[in-house]
Amino acid sequence: MRGLAALLLALGALRPAAGSGVEVLKGVRIRVPEAVRAGDTAKLACDYDLEDSPLYTIKWYRSDEEFYRYVPKESPATKVFPKPGINVDINLSNAREVTLWGLKRNQTGFYKCEVTADAPSFHTEIRSALMIVTEFPDENPVLEVGKLKYSLGERLRANCSSRPSYPAANLTWFINGQQVFGSKQVVIRKVVHQHADELEWTSASLELEASSGVFREGRLKLRCLATLFTLYRRTEEVELCEDSPQLAPVMGPTAPAGLSLGARVQQSLLVCCAACFCAVVSASAR
Repeated sequence: MRGLAALLLALGALRPAAGSGVEVLKGVRIRVPEAVRAGDTAKLACDYDLEDSPLYTIKWYRSDEEFYRYVPKESPATKVFPKPGINVDINLSNAREVTLWGLKRNQTGFYKCEVTADAPSFHTEIRSALMIVTEFPDENPVLEVGKLKYSLGERLRANCSSRPSYPAANLTWFINGQQVFGSKQVVIRKVVHQHADELEWTSASLELEASSGVFREGRLKLRCLATLFTLYRRTEEVELCEDSPQLAPVMGPTAPAGLSLGARVQQSLLVCCAACFCAVVSASAR
């Protein structure tokens, strides 16, 4: 029985009674950014309600290493424990918030806030949350297609590659403005690759049959969107067209009688080619 109690204590499921045993600490909640860019500043907050009881101490940890403490009865009330890569802005840190600056990728991890009420209860609550320190470029993904014109029934193949980042960016396909999901008709494959300096990049291939259902008036807009949390959003787009013979209308306007045979042929070719014009369009969505 003692062994079970010790295990429950280690898991945090059972707390020893302290003081009067009255729980005066409520509403403890941690607010940590889901992701921040390397080099940026992050504000970590710990909300709590002591119900008119005094605060004994606030402690902040990364994993199990304490890096900041606030004790209102001490002078100064704030204390920083130096840790490699963790830079605390003491002027912007207090009993409820701690501000970190110059974050580095290796500071990704779980951050914990420990709140303790003063005597007689010394009631303690701990909350934790994951923060990811990201790295990404200010560039669009790379979109490649086999060709710009497709006949109906052909297999349309495209590939999109994200730029190296940490972690790897997510890639999403769009056809004519609508998001595309993998199915029996549409084959999508995604692979995450390792890059130098422990960065990663994603490749996503798309394959489907060119049909009248995906070509609108002989055209198809294919777009690849790369995202990384809410910090990075870049897109690359290409316009494809249906490669079907377009003949000049039989009842169309006749060429002026004075045109030579060569001019008449050139005019007919212009009419044919005007129906299918493909251009690669690059765009950045911020």
